[in-house]
Amino acid sequence: MQTLFTPRRGTIVGDARLAGQAEGFREGRAAGKAEQLLRLMERRGFSPLEETRQRVTTCTDMPLLDLWFDRAIDATTLDEIFAAPSATDRVPAPAPGQGLTDPRPSAN
Repeated sequence: MQTLFTPRRGTIVGDARLAGQAEGFREGRAAGKAEQLLRLMERRGFSPLEETRQRVTTCTDMPLLDLWFDRAIDATTLDEIFAAPSATDRVPAPAPGQGLTDPRPSAN
């Protein structure tokens, strides 16, 4: 009979495993949000270039992805979606340790 080893919280291995699971969960949420944003842009008739697709799919900043998604609902151009955040934007509060930053320039 084989015994499975399950590391527990409070151990080095257990804490590392839980941290990895949390990171994977965050990455999965960001990837899903990026996929939905690209789908919305396509349904709205936008034709994003490969640079723009890459920018969206590599972004892991959830508040920024949320902002882009919200803008894509009403935007008439891709520039409106990816413009820098302004005081009139309803920007979701960033998670602890996350800011609303994307160092890459806007690309259509």
